[in-house]
Amino acid sequence: MELIKKGAEAELYKIMYKNRPAVLKRRIPKRYRVPELDEHIRKTRTRREARLLERARRSGVLAPEVYHVDDKKMEIVMEYVSGERAKEYLLRTGDAGLMRKIGELIAILHENNIVHGDLTTSNIILSGKDIYFIDFGLGSVSTSIEDKAVDLVCFEKSFIATHSDIAEEGWNALVDGYGRYSEAPLIWKRFEEVKRRARYL
Repeated sequence: MELIKKGAEAELYKIMYKNRPAVLKRRIPKRYRVPELDEHIRKTRTRREARLLERARRSGVLAPEVYHVDDKKMEIVMEYVSGERAKEYLLRTGDAGLMRKIGELIAILHENNIVHGDLTTSNIILSGKDIYFIDFGLGSVSTSIEDKAVDLVCFEKSFIATHSDIAEEGWNALVDGYGRYSEAPLIWKRFEEVKRRARYL
């Protein structure tokens, strides 16, 4: 079992599962929480993430296939996706045009009421010609215009901070790609409202 990543919420390990490479995601107990509350939060998030991964795949957006869920151990075993994170690819190539396709895929997620919750170029993997979205641990199912707008506000903030060289061109490409979503005008209007509110907090 090889540790891939240790985050605040979970640990990721590369394992073999039924003779195929896989990722084991294990949610870490939080000692500062009341144990019963901690167990409830971790169990709820484990189940929800597994459902969101499957929902994304059904919507036509690639995400790791879920192989097994254990909500007693708070673990998900899922497909190991080999490839390069969009973050590294964009930093290496400056290919702002990729963001148009990413915008199209986010539009499909939002059209299917999937809010990712942690949209960053680190949570997108390029595998050959395929684009995978990973880490739906903070995601939700929501019809709310506000939730979808906040999803994009958070992405814009991280994108500009990480990819300042292509920030304007790349974000404009994403906006163009996202335009396939029929509610895009409403989302972008709320997007601007959320940003204005944030400036005064």
